[in-house]
Amino acid sequence: MKNTSEDYVFIVSSLKGQLPSLPLVMDELMTIISDPNVALYAIKDIIKMDPSIYSQTLKVVNTVQYRGEGESRITSLDDAMQRLGLEKVKRIALNTSVLTLFSGAEFTNNFSPETLWTHSVGVAVASASLADFLHFPMSDQAYSCGLIHDIGKLAKLKYDQQNFCEELNKANELGLSNFHTEMTHQKIRHDLLGAQIANSWGISPLVEAVARWHHEEDRSKRTEVEEPDIHKLIDVVQFSNSLIKEIKFGNSGHSHKEVLSRSIMRRLKISEEDLDEFKEKLKNELETEKEHISLMNRK
Repeated sequence: MKNTSEDYVFIVSSLKGQLPSLPLVMDELMTIISDPNVALYAIKDIIKMDPSIYSQTLKVVNTVQYRGEGESRITSLDDAMQRLGLEKVKRIALNTSVLTLFSGAEFTNNFSPETLWTHSVGVAVASASLADFLHFPMSDQAYSCGLIHDIGKLAKLKYDQQNFCEELNKANELGLSNFHTEMTHQKIRHDLLGAQIANSWGISPLVEAVARWHHEEDRSKRTEVEEPDIHKLIDVVQFSNSLIKEIKFGNSGHSHKEVLSRSIMRRLKISEEDLDEFKEKLKNELETEKEHISLMNRK
C-alpha cells in the first residue's frame, strides 16, 4: 500500500525521543553560513557555545596540513580560526554539529554510521566543489544540503530497523539502489521522510527541498519548486550524490552502480571534458577530506 503524506508526519511524530533532535547550534549555524558577508567572529561565537566544535577545530588546525612540521601546537581558538580560514571553519562547525545525529545508530553488514557519514560528507564536498566549478554562488548551501540529504535513512533505521535492513539486503542482492527498492515495493521513502524531518526541525527550506527531490531529475515533477536556483541546487546535489557513489566514497547503503544523468549534465552545461576535469579535482579534495573524517570519527 502506498504511503501518504500523513503517514510520514506520523512516522516523524512517533520518532520523537528516538531520532536525535536538531543540535542546538545548528539552526543558527546554517543561517550564518548562508550569509556571504559573515565574519569570523560570528562563527567564533557559535564555536564557543559548543565544546565538540571547539575541540574539533583545534584537532584539525593541528594536523600537519595546517600547522606544519616543527611548529608549536596551536591552542588558541583565535589562532586556529585565522590559520584555517572562514570557509574551513564553517564546514568543521557544520560537520561536527550534524555528526551528532549519526551517533549511537546501529546498521547492518558493511553499512555503518561511519560509512554513511563518510558518504554524506563526500556529497557535501562534491556539491560545494561543483557549485564553485560552475560559478554557481550557492556553494555553502550546496554543502549543507549535501550533508543532510540522506537524513531520512537514519530515521528509517530508528523507525523499523529490521525492515530497513531487509530492504538494504534485498537491494544489494538484486543489484538495485535503495531508492529503487523503496519505489517498486512501496516502502517508506527516505527522500520524503528526510524532507518531513527537515520541515519538523524548521530549518532552511532549501534543505527540505533537496532532501525531498534529490532522486528526481525531472524538474516538472518537483512540485512546489519554482525558483531556477533551487532547481539548480537540487541538480548539483543529485549529480554529486551519483558521483560520490561512482567514486565509492563511503557507503549509502547499497552497491548499485550509479549512472550519471546526462540530462542534468546538459542543464548544468557540463561537457565530458569538464566532467573529467572535475572528477580529478574532486578526487584530490576527497583525499584531503579523508584525514579530517578520520579525526572526527575518533573517540
